[in-house]
Amino acid sequence: MSNSNTSADDRTYYPGPGIVVTGLYIETSEARYRLRDLILEDPSYFYAYKAMTAALYCGVVEFLLAMVVAVVLGSAVWLCLAGAVVAIGLAGAVLIDGHRNPRRMELAAWYEGRRVLLFASNDRRRFEQVRRAVIRARESGRRPRP
Repeated sequence: MSNSNTSADDRTYYPGPGIVVTGLYIETSEARYRLRDLILEDPSYFYAYKAMTAALYCGVVEFLLAMVVAVVLGSAVWLCLAGAVVAIGLAGAVLIDGHRNPRRMELAAWYEGRRVLLFASNDRRRFEQVRRAVIRARESGRRPRP
């Protein structure tokens, strides 16, 4: 009688470079980790583009200056104009940040009480391939529900 788990355990889900994901282990340049001993964390995404933060700071400064000018000149038009410019700047920042990929993405896990970095990349497509391979490998080792 053959063991039905053997073929699933021997399967390679991601062949590299940089990381090899199989049904039994994940191998990186540092070490080989048994899949069942890993406690995976959610992926980390690091954004280097802070257009939204810069737009908020500039918007607050602009609005405060417009308030001073509106009080000195006694005109609420300056305040409305500054509010419109701030709103346009924030909308542009949201669109810019929304279309940019994270600068760096990391896949980490806990192994024997310490945090290990399994994979990191600035290529979103490759990172997602590795992440999905790890998920498929984890799911292949689980028993089906009745």
